[in-house]
Amino acid sequence: MSGDELQQRVGALLDQATQVFRGNVRAEAWLRKHRERLGEPLRVALTGPPGSGKSALVNALLGEDVAPVRTDAAAVWFHDGTRPLARVFPEAAPPFVAPLQRAPGGGHIVAAPPSPGTRTVVVEWPCRALRHTRLVEGPAEEADAILHVTRHFGDDDLTPLQGARPGRGAGAHPVHVMVVLSRADEFAGGRTDALLTAKRIARRRRRDPRVAALCQDVLAISARLAHAGRTLREDEYATVAAIATLPRPDTEALLLSADRFTGATFPVPVTAERRVALLDRFGLGGIRLATTLARTGSNSRVALGEQLIRQSGLTELQASISDLFTARRGVLKSRTALIALDQLLRNEARPAAGHLIAELERLVANAHEFRELRLLAALRTGRVALPAELALEARRLAGGDGGAHCERLGVPPQTPAEELWPAAETAAARWHEQTRAAGSVGARRAAEVVLRSCTAILNDLG
Repeated sequence: MSGDELQQRVGALLDQATQVFRGNVRAEAWLRKHRERLGEPLRVALTGPPGSGKSALVNALLGEDVAPVRTDAAAVWFHDGTRPLARVFPEAAPPFVAPLQRAPGGGHIVAAPPSPGTRTVVVEWPCRALRHTRLVEGPAEEADAILHVTRHFGDDDLTPLQGARPGRGAGAHPVHVMVVLSRADEFAGGRTDALLTAKRIARRRRRDPRVAALCQDVLAISARLAHAGRTLREDEYATVAAIATLPRPDTEALLLSADRFTGATFPVPVTAERRVALLDRFGLGGIRLATTLARTGSNSRVALGEQLIRQSGLTELQASISDLFTARRGVLKSRTALIALDQLLRNEARPAAGHLIAELERLVANAHEFRELRLLAALRTGRVALPAELALEARRLAGGDGGAHCERLGVPPQTPAEELWPAAETAAARWHEQTRAAGSVGARRAAEVVLRSCTAILNDLG
């Protein structure tokens, strides 16, 4: 099954369940809610402790100055819209629309009188990144995928990931979770190599078997620098360029502390106000990196912005989100619906629902897409080691470059079916051999997943 086919079958199963539970008001409402969710954009939750950088990551992903949104709501959603506004959903009153006002120090305030028991605020913001994905800062229960944001990733940070795992059926594997070290510029004391240090730590952690059992990937990013790079202004570039004209020892001395950097005496004509604003946007580590980049060739606002984005880790995070979340929207939406249906069938026992349980179990058992997602993550993170050419082919056949037969087989889009068959047959024979020749358990399991992907193509063509 492709992601779209899985989604269609899950939708049909929800429709059958609606017929079985007709007359049960609570069950009907539950099924209607999840039937509607199945066709919505992908929901991605940003979770993590206070101060972990969730709002900065929202801004980095959107390339906008949107978050934080100051409100008493338990969850703040970000949807695409025609103009910036907030929709407020109180517990005991009808929803209403409120304007957004810029907040001192960044972010926005919902310009509305306090509404006791506000459950949710939906921020509508015109943004291309939100056309097919909705972000939520808050609890993960209503999400299809999770970016768990943390400043550091020690053993204590595994606990919330363990608690969020359903542990059975479609929820048995955490194909919907990534961990993001979002303040990578603060590692190693904020030195210019802080980002490299954080990325090394992320690579080491993602290969830990305990971590692999709880998430798809671990990535390091400086959300603050990514956002600054995407929204860099000319006056900010001019300030960085002026600092970069100083001899390196003088710059290093000025950047030993925030007090030195914002002090009354400064060797270049940059006002204290501009230095404070730059410190808020970049942090000391970010200013160190930006001045180094300006001194070594980033000689324009555009060039410096591009380098900050590249160095920040945003590009790798966007690629991982695209491969494991966005491109697998149908699979992740189906997973959410299957977990919800499983909960309903366990909580609302009904004799006529026996065939639904059997169909649900059969659908989960045959949902090869979940195995493909785990393989793609294992290849990306290095948890499974294959020779370079085989790794590229495994990624392609597992749908890493697209789910269509032509994309999986690496042939032109208009290739006729009679030419796809021999290509799929050759690939299946090669990976059947790999299941025998693989030198490790992980490599053999990877080969088995790829072989099944090849077999699925052959079955579909046949």
